[in-house]
This record gives sequence, C-alpha cells and structure tokens, in this order.
Amino acid sequence: MKQNVLFLMGLLALLLVAPQANADDKEKYKLFAEETRKVVWALELPEFANTTVPDKYKDESAVILAAHSRLEVTKKTRFNVGAFLGGFHYIDREVNCRDIYRMLVQINDQAALKEYSEFDYRAEIRKKNWRYDEKYQQVLGVRIIKPDGTVKEIDTDEYMTVTEGKKDNEQRQKLAVPGLEIGDKIDIFFFNYTSLENHNLDPFVFRFRQSYPMLSYTVHCEIDDKLTTQYRTLNGAPDFAQSRDEEGNILLDVAMKDIGQTEPDLWYNPMQQTPMTLLYITNSKMKKYTYIPESAKKTGLHANPDAATIQEDDWKFMEQVQGSSSGMSTPAKTARFYRNVKNIKKKDWSDEKKADFIYNYYRLALMTDRNSNYNSSAFITFFANLLTWAADVHNLTGITTHKNQEPLDQLASYRNTTWFVALPESGKYYFPPTAYLIPHEIPAHYQGRQAILEPDKEKSKKLKIKSEREHLILPANSATDNLNVTTIHADIDNTLLTLNRTELRTGTQKEFMQRALVKMEDVDATYRRLLSIDKELAEEVGKKYADDLQEVFRKGREQEKEDYKWEINYYHGENAKELLGYRMQCLGNQPDSASFIYNVRYTMENFVRKAGPNYVLSAGKLIGENTRIEGKERKRSADIHMSAPRTFQWHISVNLPAGYQVTPEGMEKLNVNVENECGAFIAKAASEDGKLVLDITKRYNHQTEPVANWEKLLKIQDTAKEYEALSVVLRKEN
Repeated sequence: MKQNVLFLMGLLALLLVAPQANADDKEKYKLFAEETRKVVWALELPEFANTTVPDKYKDESAVILAAHSRLEVTKKTRFNVGAFLGGFHYIDREVNCRDIYRMLVQINDQAALKEYSEFDYRAEIRKKNWRYDEKYQQVLGVRIIKPDGTVKEIDTDEYMTVTEGKKDNEQRQKLAVPGLEIGDKIDIFFFNYTSLENHNLDPFVFRFRQSYPMLSYTVHCEIDDKLTTQYRTLNGAPDFAQSRDEEGNILLDVAMKDIGQTEPDLWYNPMQQTPMTLLYITNSKMKKYTYIPESAKKTGLHANPDAATIQEDDWKFMEQVQGSSSGMSTPAKTARFYRNVKNIKKKDWSDEKKADFIYNYYRLALMTDRNSNYNSSAFITFFANLLTWAADVHNLTGITTHKNQEPLDQLASYRNTTWFVALPESGKYYFPPTAYLIPHEIPAHYQGRQAILEPDKEKSKKLKIKSEREHLILPANSATDNLNVTTIHADIDNTLLTLNRTELRTGTQKEFMQRALVKMEDVDATYRRLLSIDKELAEEVGKKYADDLQEVFRKGREQEKEDYKWEINYYHGENAKELLGYRMQCLGNQPDSASFIYNVRYTMENFVRKAGPNYVLSAGKLIGENTRIEGKERKRSADIHMSAPRTFQWHISVNLPAGYQVTPEGMEKLNVNVENECGAFIAKAASEDGKLVLDITKRYNHQTEPVANWEKLLKIQDTAKEYEALSVVLRKEN
C-alpha cells in the first residue's frame, strides 16, 4: 500500500507505544492521541479546501462541505510463543484495521451549534479470552475555522479523560468544544484502530446521505488481498472504482458530489432509503475459531455477490446450528421439561395450540433457568425440533430480515438474517421472542418482509413434485389490526383534573409499552396460569434460584411506580401532579386475550383554569402529545416509512362541575373531520348528562407512503396537533 506512507508509517510507530492498562495509561493515550491528530491533519484531501457554501444551501441549519472515509486493513500471521493448544504452539491470525471518518461542517444556527459542541466517545476497549484478542482505540480531532480563515485546533488539554469498566481499565474521552460559534466551520475526524486475533471485523457502512446537505463525500479503501472483501451497494449508492496497488492489495474509491437530499428525522428508514454500501472483510483462515461462510472462503474482492449465494451461507449455517449442541442449548435439558413437553403429543389440540403451548413453555423455561444463555437462532432451531419430536407438528424453518437490515434479495451477509418457524397448514409464523406477543404474532419489524421457507418435503411427497424453497412475503397487519384505544374518565375539582385512563393495545401497538411497563413477576404469573403450572417457584427452579428470582421481582416492583410516572409524561409531554394508582390488567399474550391493557390514575395541573365565574378546559390535551412537524421537516423529498399502519381511538368523558355547560361555540370547534387516502383525524363532541363526551380517531392507513402524498399526511398530522391545543369554556348556568 504505497499511497499513504506518511499515514501508515506514522501510525504504526505510534502503535508501538499504544496505551495499555497500567498506571500511566492516561499519559500514553494522550501521546497517542496527539501524534494521531498530527498525522491525520497532514493527509492531503483537496475537497476540504472548499469552504464556499452555495446559495441554495444558505438557509440550511448546517452544511457538510466535505466528508471523507478511509479504511486500511492488513493481515499477518505470527507465531505465538505464549500459548499452547494440544501441546503445540499455534498461529494467531491477526487483522489490523485503521479507519477514519472526517468532515468539515458549516454551522449556521443554534441547533447545529448544539449538535457539534459536545462529543463523547470510547478511548479504548480490550476484550480477550481463550479464543480471541480484540484491541480497540479511538481518537477524536477537532479544529475550528473562523469566518476570517483563522484555524484553531482544540488542544489536548481540553479533552477530559474518564475511566470505567473493571479496575478502571477502559477510558472514555469527553469534549465540550470551546469557542465554537454560529458562522464557524468545524473540522472533525474520528480515527479508529482495531487489532483482532482470531476474530473478524464488524461490517463497515458508507452512507451517501446525511441529516444535512453534503457537497462532497469521498471513500478510499486499501485492503489486504489475502482477506476476503465483499460489498453490497444499496438504494442507488454509487459503485466503487476498483484497482490494485503494486503489492496487489485491493483499492476501492468512490466520490459523490452535491448530495442535496437529506435524511428526515421523522418516518424515515435509512436502511431502506439512504444510498449506502455495506462492506464485509473476512479472514477466511479463522474457521477453527468461527463460522466462515462458503462465499467468504475465496480471498480477494467480491463486488455485489449474488444474493442467492449469501442466502445459501445462511442455510448452511442453520444446518450447522441444528446439528450442534448450540441448537439444543436450553433449560430443556432437564427431565421435567422433556416430560411436560412430550405430553403435548397426546393432547387433542390443533397444531397451532400445540405450537403456542410449547413456545410459551420454552420461553418461561428460559426466563427461569439460571444457566440459560439465550440466542435467537438457537431458540428457533430448538423450537422447531420440539415441534417435530414432542408434538408431531409439521413445521418449516425460514429466513427473513429485520426492516433495519437489507432485504433478502440484496442480502450482504448471512449475519443479517432472522430465522423463524412456519406451520404450513395453518399459515402461522413463530419468531424469536419480541416483547410479550402471542407466540404466532409477527413482530412489526418483520411484517411485509421478504422471506424464504425451506423445502416442504411432506407436501412434495403428497403432490409428487420436486421439493424446493418457497419465496414469500410475510403477512402484514392493517390499520384496524394495530389499535391503541384510550378510555378516559375525568373529573374537575376546581383547577385540578383527575384522570382515570385505560390503554388497550393490539397488534404492533403492544410491543413498545409491553417492554416499558411489564414486570418479570407479572410475566411469570401470567405464563404459569397460561400453562397450568401449579408448582411453587422454589419447587420448579430450586430454592436458591427462586430466591434470586424473588429479588428480581422485588426490584421490578420498586421501579414500577417510576415507570408509570414516565408513561404519563410520555402520553402528555408533562408530569402528573400526583400518581394515584396503576395496574396492568392483561399481558396480551394469548389468542383469547390478545390485548395489552393497563390502567393509570393521576391528577394534572394546567388543564383547567378559572376565568371569572367560568372555567376553561384544555380539552384537546386529553388526547396526549402529538408530534409537531416544523421547520425543514415540513419539506419532504423522501418517501414516508412508518413502523406500521395503525389506528388511535379516544373515548373521553369529562364530568363537568355542577351547573356548568360547554359553550355552543366551544362544542362546535371540537368537531373535526379530515380524511384522505393516507388516513384520517375525526373528532365528534357531545354534551350529555352533565358530561363532555369526545370520540376521536386518528388513523394511518399504510406503513409506507410515496412522497407525493406528503401534504395529505401532513394535513392529518397538523390537524391532530391543532386539536391538541383546543380549549373550551365551561359557562356557569344562571
């Protein structure tokens, strides 16, 4: 690699004095950081000399004038005289990686100033066990360029070092950038050095779109040809120019100019929308220590490999897991578990009911076994095995990808898939546990995703046809499947409002709040009732571990009150005056009780105020806090990607003080109707029996919308936010 002699030689010298975990750790890291900054600032990057902001970007919060990614990876094999395996010295295969991300940013307003005024990063990490050794170090460099061209490099003394981890052997660096002002340019880089023995690098991601316009983004990679280099370009990312240096190392270069389209903060999925390149570098000689897929066994460069080849890597890996002890790693290695599960075969149940029972029993066993080491892949493979031999339930394993990964037809690595189990006769799908869903509910992140099922040999045998894998699209819920129904009974006591609020959530709407509010004790009790387990906990898991679990239960209950206070703040955007009570009513993990339901009672100030003899009620605030779309977010150039289609309903009843009524004009403005192809916001108000009654629906019809529909979606969101601000006068009758 001849192109960057200054860079490489300088840093290789530095690494000889790289920080170790000892008494003068801080001083060594300081020296390493100082010298690294000198070397990086000396790199010749002509794009960083351009400091002119085009007129079309003058109103942007910030502009990235130039960005550069640089990656250098080398491999070496060395004799390790300090380690023995089977009585013989063995060879460590070491990979060294140096990567930089640098950018020059024009700061135009207070929001950008705040974003770039503070940095916090991990200075170094060391991970070591019998199998591998991993060393990681990071350096931050910052320079400020004033409007008059004056350059100020942030002095090393401005960086604050803190230690953490066992024996304080891990360092973090913190920096509050002194002297940065609106109108300045900030030149920033992150340098990472990674040294791995018997271990492979994490993937690298090069993104050709950011939160701000980018005038130039260049990428340069130099990679040892003795390694396997695979990359995948996604969403229209430009391809690398490929070449070799004099030593035969792989050189990859790409440059993109004037990237005006930015990533919105709201309803955007970078993995599905941002042009990006995923780069994987594998040391194929490490098969003794880790799984090396077939596609990575041939060294050199593999640009945009056939996705079917990468999918095959995953199927082969699944076979390996199924055939190893890891595929059976479970608390089910006890006679009790086998006995209870095996009895399912004798039940006169449907395949779906048997599968649900085994799934729940297996999950409870994992949660209550001190020796369990949960792994999503092992969960699926062992669950499939249980269905076959314990329940005689015909099932197929499948692969798909999370919505924050690339789709299967563009798969970049076998590591990016999720495995699941399908019951072909009933069309039910079982995924690794997410929150506390019904076993065959598909989590939101997988609905509508591409999937592949293993060949159905039973079907092929019956129909006398060739057995092949089936490609499909996983089912997705509609807006009416994903409900959040809020029921509120409120009472006014002078200027204090007391609310009794019940939340009912179905489908994908359950996942977030289940994770936030459900306690382990509730889960344990619910699953035991569901599975008809009447034994005491100590009898099931042993007294010592039962005591440990009881301590987990106790700590969960201690935290519960604070969690419900958080929920109130999440709903209203402000804290309750007083929390009066709370209760989880239904976990929502059974087909006959599929809704997650909880209740919370509390008082709120600032919802009611006196106005002479009358009251003013902030009726709109009862629907909670809606997202306000403002500033640059109102202009959209990218399609809309939501979590799921969904419906919100509110049934609100406010007991009015005796002798008071809502004014007719107030009642009129509480009735709203906005509906289009994207969804709706519909509110109906009535006054009956001394109560103000509101029935409100907000609905998003689709998970994705084309950018052409942005104004329609914006109308729905704006209407909901405007409704939130509505107040009505409660007039005292004569």
